[in-house]
Amino acid sequence: MSGRAGSSVRRWWYQRLSAVALLPLSLWLIYECSMLTSLDYAVVRAWLATPATTILFILLLPALYYHALLGLEEVLEDYIADTGKKHTAITLTRLLVTLGAGAALLAVLLVNLGV
Repeated sequence: MSGRAGSSVRRWWYQRLSAVALLPLSLWLIYECSMLTSLDYAVVRAWLATPATTILFILLLPALYYHALLGLEEVLEDYIADTGKKHTAITLTRLLVTLGAGAALLAVLLVNLGV
């Protein structure tokens, strides 16, 4: 497949694959958060600093941000008619999502390192 149709099919598959990855990771996060004794900063920080939690968060964040990016791009492509504005909006969205994902991953790593 090539061209626009191939890109759409590929994006559709990536959206489904990221959703499948997010399902167990989201269930894990909901369960873990429900098991926390409190949401105090120290408790959450100690929980996030455990190696298993850090690893699962590092798996969760890129999948979550990528899935969100695919959805946002789809909305922008569907609702912005002007090609120039559409391209600008998609580029800006990719930049902001990438920065957000990078900041979230950095935060998790810094907590794990005790910084």
